[in-house]
Amino acid sequence: MKKILFLLISAGALSASAQNNSAPQAPAPNGSSMWTVEGNVLFGSLSQKLTTANSTGNYLNGVNVNQGNLTFKTSGTVGIDAQVGWFPGKQRHWGIGTGIMYLRQHGHAILDSFHAEYQATDGKGNIYRQVVTADEPVDERLKISNVNIPLVLKYKTRFTEKWGCSVDAGLLFNLKMTNRYNSDASFDYEAIYKYADAPGGLPTTYDNSPTPGTTDFLITKAAFLATDKNGDVAKFFSDQHALGYNVGLGVKPNNNSGSVSYTNGSVGFLLRPSVNYFLSDNLSLNFGLYYLFQAPKNNAPTDYTLTKNMGDYSSVLNNVTKSQDQSFGLNIGIRFTPGKHKAPLVIASQDAMDPTICGLADGMITLRGLRPGEPVTVNYSMNGAARAPYNSTVMADGTIKLTELTAGAYSDIAVTSGRQKATGTPVNLVNPQMYVVVRSSTNPSAIGACDGSITLGRLLPGKYVTVDYDLNGITQPPNAEMVQMTDADGTITLKHLCAGIYSHIVAKINECTANATDVTLTAPAPPPPPPSVYETIDTSVLSSSIYFDPNKRTITAKSRPTVDYAARKLIENKEAYIVVTGYADNTGNHAKNMELSIKRADSVKAELIRMGVDESHINVTGKGEEDPIGDNKTPEGRAKNRRAVLTLDIVTMNQHIK
Repeated sequence: MKKILFLLISAGALSASAQNNSAPQAPAPNGSSMWTVEGNVLFGSLSQKLTTANSTGNYLNGVNVNQGNLTFKTSGTVGIDAQVGWFPGKQRHWGIGTGIMYLRQHGHAILDSFHAEYQATDGKGNIYRQVVTADEPVDERLKISNVNIPLVLKYKTRFTEKWGCSVDAGLLFNLKMTNRYNSDASFDYEAIYKYADAPGGLPTTYDNSPTPGTTDFLITKAAFLATDKNGDVAKFFSDQHALGYNVGLGVKPNNNSGSVSYTNGSVGFLLRPSVNYFLSDNLSLNFGLYYLFQAPKNNAPTDYTLTKNMGDYSSVLNNVTKSQDQSFGLNIGIRFTPGKHKAPLVIASQDAMDPTICGLADGMITLRGLRPGEPVTVNYSMNGAARAPYNSTVMADGTIKLTELTAGAYSDIAVTSGRQKATGTPVNLVNPQMYVVVRSSTNPSAIGACDGSITLGRLLPGKYVTVDYDLNGITQPPNAEMVQMTDADGTITLKHLCAGIYSHIVAKINECTANATDVTLTAPAPPPPPPSVYETIDTSVLSSSIYFDPNKRTITAKSRPTVDYAARKLIENKEAYIVVTGYADNTGNHAKNMELSIKRADSVKAELIRMGVDESHINVTGKGEEDPIGDNKTPEGRAKNRRAVLTLDIVTMNQHIK
């Protein structure tokens, strides 16, 4: 079955190859014959699956009978096949054929393990048990004459001037199958006699038990060697034979050759795919494979036995009821087609070359296998629309080139030369794949500035490119800068870009597009704010006390640096406001102390104004003896409490800022 599948696949491959690499052939020209005459020689193997009848019952009162297992050793087939083919119709592809096939086959029919024990009578009329064993497997060397009439369906095609293919598939009607055999069989004939007391003598009887009795007279090798293992067993059997017993070792048949013919009229199967090489338009050679299957039957005799008496022999094939024969191998032949021929117009193969640039008309389709030097017309359609015919002359290498083609689907390709026409297979020309990458990007120089850029690369140099993109998820309307010509290095630069996320960047050249990765342009960070008053004025200095003598409003000399520092900082920070708070010790009554504390604050204000501080930025207040920082019970503590303190006026500054 595997061989059948292999041949079917091979036949399909040959046919598919012819159809894929070429267009359908034109009708055969007038004058070409619909008849073919061909002869084939077959070389291959032969295998047989033999079925035999059960002949164990044909041995009289048989005991321990084993007719053996018959097999066929694979060998070979040589044959010849002559056929006449008839191909009607215009194309002349399909036809029928018949003729005669003769096969000369050979092999080996091998029977192993033959052994039989049965009832027999010797030359003196004594009944005994005959034991027959084949020394070795019985090997019949066969020469088989096999004559058949094929009736097949035939297919042929020619896909170039020199090459074609053909397939034969159909029935084989067997006329005669004769097996001539020559055997090297040899047998051991042994005997077992059983005696019984009876009036007038000691007659023998047949012992049909599987194991002979102990009183039986055993003329067997086993019995002899059991008592005399070094004795001359061959002489013993020769002596017993001379005494009239039917025994002997290694006895060959009197006639070990002959012939067996199977029943005529069986029906088989033939499959033969071939490649054809054309020597001329009328003559071609066939090279291929073949597969044969036959199932002959045989009328096996109902009383068949391989052997019963010494020298008697009947071929193992006489016991065959049916055979399944298979032959597989090579086929070599020749085919003759009478009449005048002109090789059909065919397109052996096609080559396609895609355009090099999107939209560029530099694609090409090459048709091969045409007849050199012949004027032809090529018709074709592009994307379903018929194009103008192309008229030219086939080049010396058998090609026609359709040039200046853009990308598209080309179909209905047909070459016409005179009355002949060959069609090609559809061809798709496609634009090359386009690529684009982001080479570099430049961020805007300032917040709100649109002077950023994105450079795209890997594009074709010197081509107009349209670039579409989204900015922050919004598709941008077309503008002049979206259409540019690439530089010599295949780059373009998108300029005047604001900060944001640029996505769905698509570059287009004619019909080709390519996507680039997303790009984010970022504006620089804003400049830092100017230092605040809190950062430029050392509040720890301002909070230092300005001291006064008892009952005085004059600033002491040791407090002058604090006043100088405050004046300088207030002049540098025009937005700063200050509060001067005066204090007194607890000497005197409360009203006097409150008045003195305010006067001390006014003294500090007057000094600051004198030094250039804006009067409107100075507020004064007095708290008398409140919030002492020293102990009023001691002179030192009271000296600390006679003071003025400078603090930044946060409320006034905030109101000013608002």
